[in-house]
Amino acid sequence: MITTGLKKFDEYLNGGIPKGKSLLFQIEPGMEETDIAFHIMKENAEKVNTIYVSSVSSPKNVYKKMEEFNLEIKEKKFAVVDGYSSLIGAPSEEKYVVEEPHDIGSYEDVIFHALEDMGGDTLIVFDSLSNIMDLCNERTALEGIERINNEISKIGAYILFNFIAWPYKEAVLYKIKRMFNAIIYARKEGSLPLMEIKRVDWNGKIAKFYFKIFKPDGLRIYIPKIIVTGSFKAGKTTFLKSISKKFFPVERLGATTGVEYGIVDYKGYRADVFGIPGREGFAPLLDKFAGSSMGVIIVLDSTDESSIRIAKNLVEKFRNVPHLIVANKQDAINAKSMEEIKRMLFPYNGEIVKASAINGVGTMEAFEILADKILEELNVN
Repeated sequence: MITTGLKKFDEYLNGGIPKGKSLLFQIEPGMEETDIAFHIMKENAEKVNTIYVSSVSSPKNVYKKMEEFNLEIKEKKFAVVDGYSSLIGAPSEEKYVVEEPHDIGSYEDVIFHALEDMGGDTLIVFDSLSNIMDLCNERTALEGIERINNEISKIGAYILFNFIAWPYKEAVLYKIKRMFNAIIYARKEGSLPLMEIKRVDWNGKIAKFYFKIFKPDGLRIYIPKIIVTGSFKAGKTTFLKSISKKFFPVERLGATTGVEYGIVDYKGYRADVFGIPGREGFAPLLDKFAGSSMGVIIVLDSTDESSIRIAKNLVEKFRNVPHLIVANKQDAINAKSMEEIKRMLFPYNGEIVKASAINGVGTMEAFEILADKILEELNVN
């Protein structure tokens, strides 16, 4: 089995992509986020051989793209099937060249030749099924792809396709939907790229999530706005620093706003997180951010009863948004116990995470719990 390297994505795929399975990324025309396969290639570079079938880009550009993702694969474990050079009448330096790019049979012959040479577990990536369909005649191309899929299933390899969903005839789209073991849509929802797992025939889960592709890091489940708030000196800044890959303090964004900003990169999640004081004077700013936030982390000072009361009030403000409470400073001698804090927060019965932000204890756990809650909420709706 190969994996995406994103914990939640792999959960939706029931652990990853099994041997012998085909997966189609159906991408909305105009989407810039088309490099999903490079992320999966990078994640599995040490596990499997890779054959990249290039029909819309020169091998030189394929290698350039690999460099952008810091994707290094040993020469004997990687090959490009070059279906591009012959198309434009250019010479090719690749070992595997499709001499007749308008003939799907030529693609089949070269791919099977490469498979025989490489042996072992192999991942095959098609850069553009739609381009091959346009070149080789839709019906003929799909018949050839079906033969390739059947052979892959027999030998236990893996195969991924990029497919730009141009307005093909319904009969063609229907056939495509039946040809692959898994289909994942990538489209825009507003300004955000959204990935929807539409079909997984190995007991996967139908689900959706926002995503972005970062270079060189690769694919991430993207959460555009999380708020961290709480009482004065509850430890919001320390908490935000603790979870952030990059942190931008208030001085850099202007002390008058009181907003701090961090970028979190953890277990396949990438989130933009904003720290906003929970004091009354910042209520308008907090309300403005809250209206568009996907989740809220409320930090309280476990040594301060007034901080706990403020957290209780903030819970009411964010009751309709995925949220949790971080009981910070649990390492302090005079910290109230979790049982005491729960009694003071009653009737709140949501998630409370025990933490010491200054020591990095409980902080990433809190972020992951909230991120999972945000995805659950997205998939309920």
